[in-house]
Amino acid sequence: MFQVLTLDDSFDTLALRQALWAEKIGHQITSERVSTPDGEAVRQMLWLADPEQLPRVIAMLERHSRGEPLRDEAAEASGFSSGASGGLWQLVRQTLLTWLVGLACCLTVLCQYVLGQAAVFEWLAIVPFELVGSQHIAPAPLSTTLAGEWWRLWSPSLMHFGILHLVFNLLWLWVFGRQIEAIDGAWRFALVVLVSGVAANLAQYATGSVLFGGLSGIDFAVIGYVFIAARRRPMLGYQMQRSLMIFMLIYLVLCMTPLSSAIGLGAIANEAHLGGLLAGLVLGFVLPRRAPGTTS
Repeated sequence: MFQVLTLDDSFDTLALRQALWAEKIGHQITSERVSTPDGEAVRQMLWLADPEQLPRVIAMLERHSRGEPLRDEAAEASGFSSGASGGLWQLVRQTLLTWLVGLACCLTVLCQYVLGQAAVFEWLAIVPFELVGSQHIAPAPLSTTLAGEWWRLWSPSLMHFGILHLVFNLLWLWVFGRQIEAIDGAWRFALVVLVSGVAANLAQYATGSVLFGGLSGIDFAVIGYVFIAARRRPMLGYQMQRSLMIFMLIYLVLCMTPLSSAIGLGAIANEAHLGGLLAGLVLGFVLPRRAPGTTS
């Protein structure tokens, strides 16, 4: 988030918030007490996720100062369709990498159905392997991957075991991953995706597993990142309820107990979840940029 304006302490921000959300302008309004010659006063500050939207906000406030509605209702009525499509394109542009990761997972799952899981897994698994009969595999050592097939350290994140597995993982990526990309930028989000994917896959491989996959390790990483960033850099605009983090931790622990099989969750890559979460917590501590005017 970028601090763009200071509003008068008597300004009623409710209508402004509603207008900004209606215009799909990501924002946050904060307030703080400041010392003045007459005592203490409350200063209201407007933050924007995209500072290029500032001219639109200023136009709103100018209409408001003339006693007109904050939104240009005539323009809204005449350009509703183009505005809706523009809003979608703006969303895609701001979170392009999130969309591309999701698309890559969808295409991988499609290939699994068209070409067969074995063919796709042989190319994307963390180490090369050969099928022995129809029930067993003969995996190569990790040194084979490190000798030149480096993509295998991350590529298991693309593989999924069914549509529900894919949809569930894409949901968490969309809710939390796009926050990182929109607020901290594409390169920081790319670093989170890359580092946490490798960390999650290596953690799972360390247990002796070879055939595993899914975005869930990265999902736990982006959840951990947002949780830490929301508390260390609240001005940036990250949003996550503490109760959701508690729920995910309970889920993580539950999956490590025999109860997970009893309630039908099946085989869970617990070490990948844990490895991804730890990577996300560390990255959430060191990567987020500083909001303007903040320290530490």
